[in-house]
Parts: sequence; C-alpha cells; structure tokens
Amino acid sequence: MRKRPQLWSFGVAVALMAQAAGAQQPSTAAAADETDALTETARQLYEEGREAAAAGKWAKAHASFLAAWRIKPHYQIASNLGVACLKLGMHRDAAEYLVRYLREAPATKVNERQNAEASLKEALAKVASVTVQVTPAGAEVTVDGAVVGKAPLPDRVFLDPGKHEIGARLDGYAPATRPIVAVAGRAETVEVQLERAPVAGVGARPFVVEPVAPRDELRTPLLIAGGIAAGAGIVTGVVFGVLSGNRADHAEEVRNELSARWGGQRRCPTGDVAQCKDLKDAVLDEIHFSNVAFGSLVAGGVIGVGTLVYGLVTMETDTGTGTEVKPNPPVPGARVTPILGPGAAGLSFSGRF
Repeated sequence: MRKRPQLWSFGVAVALMAQAAGAQQPSTAAAADETDALTETARQLYEEGREAAAAGKWAKAHASFLAAWRIKPHYQIASNLGVACLKLGMHRDAAEYLVRYLREAPATKVNERQNAEASLKEALAKVASVTVQVTPAGAEVTVDGAVVGKAPLPDRVFLDPGKHEIGARLDGYAPATRPIVAVAGRAETVEVQLERAPVAGVGARPFVVEPVAPRDELRTPLLIAGGIAAGAGIVTGVVFGVLSGNRADHAEEVRNELSARWGGQRRCPTGDVAQCKDLKDAVLDEIHFSNVAFGSLVAGGVIGVGTLVYGLVTMETDTGTGTEVKPNPPVPGARVTPILGPGAAGLSFSGRF
C-alpha cells in the first residue's frame, strides 16, 4: 500500500522543536497546555478545510483535513477527508477514511452516516475490497511490501485495480505472500497461513539427502521387466519391418505388371480396377507397417538403454554408510541397437561373454 505524504502544520513543528530542545520532562500542566494547543490547531485546520470544501477548492480542503488528521485522528475529520479524496479521484484513500468514520461514528448521527455510506459506495465501485485473514493473530500484514497493520485487521484492505501481493510476517514463523489481481468493484477474501520456521539448536539435524542402495528384490525384477519390454519392442519392430518390405516388393511387382501390360506406363490406369486396388492396398500396408516397425524399434531401444543405465547406476550406488564404493567386476552382458535406414532395417549386437 502506498505511503501517503504527510503535511505538517506549524503547530506540529513547534511541538517537535519544543520536545527536542527541552532537557527535562514537561510538567503535567505543560503537557495539558500542549495538548490543548494541538487540539486547537487541528480545529483551525479542520475549519479551513470546511471553508475550502464549501468553495469547491478540494485540493486545499484535502491538505487542511489531512494536516488536522495527523494531529488528531477524529472520526469527523475522517468523514470530510474521505469526501475530499473522493472528489480528487483518490478512491482507495476515500474508502479507507470513510470506513474508519463508519466504524467509529455514533449510531445517532443518522444523516451523516447515510451520506458517508453513499460516498463509500461510490468509492468501492472504483477499487477492490479485500478481507485479509491471517493466522496466527499478531502477525504484521503487508500489501506490496508495506505494513498496513497487525492481524486481525479492523477493516478491509482497499486496492487499486491491478496486480498486488498480500503477505504476513511474524517472529518465529516463515513469511508468506499471496498474489492477487484486484478488480474494481469486486470483494474477495485472501487467507494467509504462517508456518513455524525450523529452529536450529540442540538436537537439530541438517537435512541431508543420502543415497540409498536399491533392494535386490526390487532391482532384479525391474531389470528383467526392462529387458523383456525392450526385447518385445525390438522383435515387434523387426517383424513389422519384414512385413513392410514384403508389401513393398509386392507393390513393385504390381507396378511391373502394369508397365508390361500398358506399354511401359507404371501409373495405375483407369481400366484395371482390380490391380489398381491391389497396388493401393500394398502401398498403404507398406507405410503402416513401416511406421509400426520404426516406433517399436525406437521404443525398444529406449527401454533397453534405460534398463542398462539403471542397472549400471544401481550396481555402483553407495549404501549411505560413508564407506568407499569399489567398482563391481565386469559381468557378462549384451547390447542390442536398432539400425534403420532407407529401405533397410536390422539389429546390431555387441557385448562381453
């Protein structure tokens, strides 16, 4: 929330200089005289603001009301200050002062309260009204990094339209924030739950991720399942690769027959419907089988590589005891790699035995 500029009256400046210059604590009578002087100054500023408002000089009225409010935050000043903010287009500030007035003004001021409610309704149409609920109580509530009070807040928080961030902080707890997109005229609730911060001390142990050795009963089935899946993918790819090749050979035979029958024309003539359909089916089968073969070989290869990597990694994983890990002795193994190329498919085998 923005910090509003502070206008200091002459009376406030005199009071501050007197406080800094005095070497001794003022007597009770002197303190009472000072309070009366400040109250009188606030009253004068308030009357100046009323006169400026009556003349339609709202900027001057706002300055006088704000100076009076800084000296004595009375609900009657809040009402006039809220109206001045509303006239100047400061809708968020207007809503804050008018809500403060309605919270503190006596119920007997019926007409004044009705006027304040009407002005507040006009201001709320231009800002977002947010009820902030923070747990635990006593936490500082912030809006865009600026402290607006302690939980629970007595009033709603009013935001100009746009992106904002509502947060909370309290000693012993981790701070938390919640983003919000304020929409003019909308009322909503934002909840912020603070969690206790970890305490470092006796018995506290830093969080350390330790490698854990895989259990044999889990590792072995995974390796077996991975090998079977990889083998199945590769075998499926080879089978469909062969089928794709057969259909390609058949399509070529049909093209040669059509070429011989129709004087060297390899394209399908309109007069030979049966052979044309046979050629079309053979070409489509070739494409489909080729796609299935390629996908199966790739899937089988990926699964096989993943299984191999998993086996190597888990074979050399430390148990977390802090002892040195010695490399495992070579073990027999095999590696299968799919080979794909234009018009050809196959497998490459390698390993140690």
